Amino acid sequence: MSYLASFWIYTPLEFTLALATVVAGGVVRGFTGFGSGLVMVPLLALLWGPVEALATMTGLGAFATLQLIPRAIPLTNWRDVGPMIAGSLALTPAGTALLVSLDPAIVKKIIAALVLLATLITMRGWTYRGPRGIFPGFVSGGLTGLINGLAGVGGPATVLYLMALPGEASTQRANIVSAMAAVTISVFIALIVAGAVTSRVVTHVAIFMIPSIFSVWLGARLFHVLPARHFKILVLWFLVAISVTILVT
Repeated sequence: MSYLASFWIYTPLEFTLALATVVAGGVVRGFTGFGSGLVMVPLLALLWGPVEALATMTGLGAFATLQLIPRAIPLTNWRDVGPMIAGSLALTPAGTALLVSLDPAIVKKIIAALVLLATLITMRGWTYRGPRGIFPGFVSGGLTGLINGLAGVGGPATVLYLMALPGEASTQRANIVSAMAAVTISVFIALIVAGAVTSRVVTHVAIFMIPSIFSVWLGARLFHVLPARHFKILVLWFLVAISVTILVT
């Protein structure tokens, strides 16, 4: 009993808020193929600080990757996604270095500002209209890796580029899943190297692993059931409210 008591590090309110956040982030990830960081990182940062929040989200995201990637691999257009993966692998460590070196209060504000910017871009429906190819893909992936390494919210940089490419919705979603899988793995490795994956992070991942796996599965199921537009609008306005709250407090 004493071991279990020492393992359980949450107050009832903290656990409830963290559980709700993890479930919401998992549903969004399963539904869209990305976006768990947009929901989880700013909220968990309020509970545990930005470094612990990002490390926990990324650890849980690894399980989401294992759930979503098998169906995505055969549908992925690797000619477009490959350069993005290379870019993310190259610049993720730079973002992680900023995360662990900056003041946590400043990082919280940066995360909130990036979430707000990414949300507003998504709400406006902007897409990338520039050139395609290896170099633009590398730059897009690099931007995703840099932002994800710092704040865990680089998904929209990938989505804006990939959604503008021609193809079926299933192919576009598979491209997003594959690209974000590589980013998730690279961020987690960078966090381990930086010493950010502490015993507390391991505890968070162990406690919330099952709810996260279930919520990702639920989100993937809802992708075929719910009207995507209404769900998307609800999530986006929720993110705006959270981001503005963090910025003004």
